[in-house]
Amino acid sequence: MLIRHPRIYLDATGRSSDALLVEGGRVVATGDKARQQHDDGPVVDPEAACLFPALADAHCHLWGLGRRAGALELHDAPDAEAVLERVRNIRPDTLPTEWILGRGWDDHDWSRGARLTRADLDEVWPNRPVCLHRVDNHAVVVNSEALRRAGLPTSPDASFKCGEEGEFERHTDGSPTGLLVDGALEPILEAIPDPDLEEDRRMFEEAAERYRQFGIASAHLAKADIDRLDMLQAMKQRGELPLRLYVMADGSGGGLESLLARGPEHDDDAWLSMRAVKHFADGALGSGGALLLEPDREGHRGLEVTSAEALRRHAEALVESGWQMAVHAIGDRAARHVLDAFERTDAVSRREVRPRLEHAQMLTEADCARLDDLSTIASIQPIHLRSDATWAAQRLHEPQLDRLFPWRALSEHAVLAAGSDFPIEDPNPWHGIATALSRRDADGRTFRGEKTFSREEILAAYTTGAAHAAHWEDDLGRLGLGYRADIITLDRDPLRASPASLWDTEVESMWIDGESIELD
Repeated sequence: MLIRHPRIYLDATGRSSDALLVEGGRVVATGDKARQQHDDGPVVDPEAACLFPALADAHCHLWGLGRRAGALELHDAPDAEAVLERVRNIRPDTLPTEWILGRGWDDHDWSRGARLTRADLDEVWPNRPVCLHRVDNHAVVVNSEALRRAGLPTSPDASFKCGEEGEFERHTDGSPTGLLVDGALEPILEAIPDPDLEEDRRMFEEAAERYRQFGIASAHLAKADIDRLDMLQAMKQRGELPLRLYVMADGSGGGLESLLARGPEHDDDAWLSMRAVKHFADGALGSGGALLLEPDREGHRGLEVTSAEALRRHAEALVESGWQMAVHAIGDRAARHVLDAFERTDAVSRREVRPRLEHAQMLTEADCARLDDLSTIASIQPIHLRSDATWAAQRLHEPQLDRLFPWRALSEHAVLAAGSDFPIEDPNPWHGIATALSRRDADGRTFRGEKTFSREEILAAYTTGAAHAAHWEDDLGRLGLGYRADIITLDRDPLRASPASLWDTEVESMWIDGESIELD
């Protein structure tokens, strides 16, 4: 196939050509050589502003907590009463389980002090378990029936200890409020019936179709169960995978030893690899679980989900075994613990596996400067700024705010890999790119505008940087010779359009491995 267009960007730096020759799913020639070598295959002349390498989402949860068939979407609920109204109106006969599930509520969007409690949910559904995930997936609010199904107390005098890594909130009289944070969630999550393979596959295919509309050809799954990997491998063998997938196995619980024995799995065809293991250093900023160097305005220091010593042990074991370690770290203390753990590993092995700091959301300048020496990839989700910056000043002190989203410093010291954290956030990468360039929050205010990226840096983070983070840098992220022909056509030029305009970018056509993809 010969593709002709006056503006074919070969990578995020702006290098361009006016022709691509694709054979066997790869780019084999560009420019004049492409035209000269073209024989009798099809010729394509896209009507678009430009062509660009397909994008990646370097951090997502296609089977995120609370994301189930029939689950209520609560992202746009303006207050607690609106959440209750949606819970009240749900039709139980449409649900795959007896549980009523929902996700996306955000108390920062409600009037100050507004709460959603167990008693509220009990009034609506007293005999059917209800579990509603907060937007960050680090907290839930449940009703009494859900507590009973999970074997958790509902009376004031009953005890339940979840350790430092979680919070089981109670009223002043000792009765549970229904809010559970981080480690306290586990009994609830275990009580919810697991989805079957049919539901899993249906949700994956729906998400993949949505991703391709945005020009995304590959996704990094930031924690997946082995059962789901087996399903994906079967789909790959049948040629049914709609996206390239880089899988981070779940390193929590008791599965780490079996992963070490199994070993990492790399796909030279760049379709399905599992060579990373995901850990959690802390919780989320919005729910008070981000591990901080100093207390925030509410006196929270956050939750140490995995101790610093355990992180060091796991890092040494994983890196020695050839695994890439990827660690969720939101707070500045959590990021420091992670970097300290990486520093304990063998430098040669560390360069080979490329450990990942997932979120890289809040770091001191000194810790940003450590990333390069530690061969650590900064995995970022720019869209988080849009939501978090609207309330960050209410939670953090001024020196802490200055460490939030330190993108300028990160770009100077690390390879950046950008994603969305879907379904916690909007999966549209053009929204993330626009936010990265403007640093505007959802209220239209600029948050620390001097810390933004260049246009080339953020586009590279969604292409070459993400490919590097997945060890696919020789196959993906560019349209150079020998690279996979993952190509998108756009209705505007991402290297020239304004940040505000980029928000509305439309993908007009797409090829993966040189095969045309139907975009509905």
